[in-house]
Amino acid sequence: MTSFTNIGFGSYRIDNRIEEHFNSLKKAIESGITTIDTSANYSDGRSEILIGNILNDLVENGSMKREDFFLITKGGYMQGNNYNFALKKKEQGIPFPEVVEFDNGLWHCIHPDFLEDQINRQLYRLDQADKGYIDVYLLHNPEYFLKYARKNAYDKKEAAVIYYNRIKTAFEFLEEKVSEGKIKYYGISSNTFAESSIMFDFTSLERVYEIAVNISDSHHFKIIQLPFNLVESGAYFEKNQERNTKTVLEFANEHGITVIVNRPLNAITETGLIRLADFSAESFNREELLKYLEVIASMEDDFLTGAEANLFLEPEDFIILKSNLNFSEMLKKNWERFGSIEHLNDYIEFSFSYRLHALMDFFEEKVKDEHFTGRFDKYVKFVFKVLNLITNHYKEKADVRSKHFHSIIDKHIEKEFRQLTLSQKAVLVINSVPGVDCVLVGARKETYVDDIKQVIFSEKTKQYSEILSNIKEEVLKELE
Repeated sequence: MTSFTNIGFGSYRIDNRIEEHFNSLKKAIESGITTIDTSANYSDGRSEILIGNILNDLVENGSMKREDFFLITKGGYMQGNNYNFALKKKEQGIPFPEVVEFDNGLWHCIHPDFLEDQINRQLYRLDQADKGYIDVYLLHNPEYFLKYARKNAYDKKEAAVIYYNRIKTAFEFLEEKVSEGKIKYYGISSNTFAESSIMFDFTSLERVYEIAVNISDSHHFKIIQLPFNLVESGAYFEKNQERNTKTVLEFANEHGITVIVNRPLNAITETGLIRLADFSAESFNREELLKYLEVIASMEDDFLTGAEANLFLEPEDFIILKSNLNFSEMLKKNWERFGSIEHLNDYIEFSFSYRLHALMDFFEEKVKDEHFTGRFDKYVKFVFKVLNLITNHYKEKADVRSKHFHSIIDKHIEKEFRQLTLSQKAVLVINSVPGVDCVLVGARKETYVDDIKQVIFSEKTKQYSEILSNIKEEVLKELE
């Protein structure tokens, strides 16, 4: 694994249609980050396409060789195009075997028939179909079967038997792919490797390793991936292997299994998502926000009155316009309810932006009057002004939280690391824990790459245990 690096580029949400994502990955590679992680379901395959395009460009122009990259991808999810394809096969009476129909639009499968289909598609998207290869292929969250089993009241022991038998069948298939040269190694990415062993959906590394050894003494099960961060620290503390005497990190280290960490900066807690990063915000002014909310409400009323009288839209088009031109009402009702900057950002990305872009597309297609398009452009600027004011409110809250993390870390960490950003400290601490081989950092923006590249070749902190223990004691009490 000569090109394997201790910090990797996580490609969740990376999309080949977004130029900034190209630039971010290129900058990461130039900075020395050559471990790249993706999956078939990241941006519905567009993450893999982007990576394939960049790798192809760098190899073809002679600036790098294929061996200079360590390429990881994953399979198992049936979402987007994969879901539609699987649904069509089911309707035709030739379904993929052993599909976990977890929810509408979300199925899961690790049967060889599906993995064969996926690997061939992924090799093509990654520009590796012609004599290329994938360094590591991971089964992506196979515990979806256990989640499905729990939801449908399966007996726990019977569910576990089915689960590990399916993993065994998948491993046997992946050994064949190794012999064919399509992949070099394989493993599992699971969110439940670090869970308590009593949990229904717990994935036992010990049992998985035993499966691989029984398949072959020279097996190629070499890598696992799991969440681990300052708050979700079960990988370090939870003894869930060998009759609950060892942690997953300890077991992996003893058996030569490489551990890749994901979500180092995004902690999922009972109270929601916590972003382990610094936040800078302008001072929040409640009166100013309320004033601008009234301004955009007035603009919406005036616009709809004028549009109804002068734009001569079809009745159904005016209904669409009226139902979407209501951001003032949405924001008035919800601006104090998001709870955290993370929830607000999710709302912006998955709801607000979608509706706003749909409205902008509507104007581009349906409204040709320059007076009204000019008024609409002015309206959009005011909407973003309001959104920035709301964002500042939640950034102020997040800044207080981040400073608290800094204070806990700085009690223990060496002086030379105290000037680092919170995200840099978070990655440094996790990367310093024995048994952790690589930390994946999502870096959709070039500024994220600039931030994290400061600790790529950094010395490690010796105080990781004190830091993790202190955070576990102090922070989790506040989150209860």
